[in-house]
Amino acid sequence: MKRRKRLTKKRYLLWLYIQLNYESLLMEKPIDKLSLIKSMSQHCIAARIRLLSRMVTNIYDSALSPFGVKLTQMNILVVVYLSGEIAYDPLRKRLKMEKSTASRNIERLRKKGWLDIISGKDKRRKFLKITPAGEELLGKVHEVWEEAQKKTVNLFGEEGTDVLCNIANDVWKKDKEG
Repeated sequence: MKRRKRLTKKRYLLWLYIQLNYESLLMEKPIDKLSLIKSMSQHCIAARIRLLSRMVTNIYDSALSPFGVKLTQMNILVVVYLSGEIAYDPLRKRLKMEKSTASRNIERLRKKGWLDIISGKDKRRKFLKITPAGEELLGKVHEVWEEAQKKTVNLFGEEGTDVLCNIANDVWKKDKEG
């Protein structure tokens, strides 16, 4: 018994998008490359999110620089602190970090004495644990973190900040659900 593919709303919209946007490819008509490139530059969600990410990261990194730590490293310390102990892969996955980025930052935190790598019951498993110096750092940076937070809220406005937080929370929830 063959399963018949239903033309769901999602598939229909995808089909319609292809028909409207790539008809010239299918019919071998010349493509207006400049129009396509302008459209990409004006509507690319990824480019806009990356730009916002860089702007916000610069605000926090500037605030944290006197303490010798970056935002990505602070995120690691916060997750490790809240977890008590956490294995490398769950930490990396929670923060959506590449292996090399996570390894590099974990090593820097370890060298500065803010993070320990400890063995579990099974000696092959390694866990991350914040050190007393790392806990002290979290307390020290709180004030400058709040200032960076205020600058970021000022940049986006209260409403924009709420929208961004709601979008992020929704995306995280959907990601956890699979």
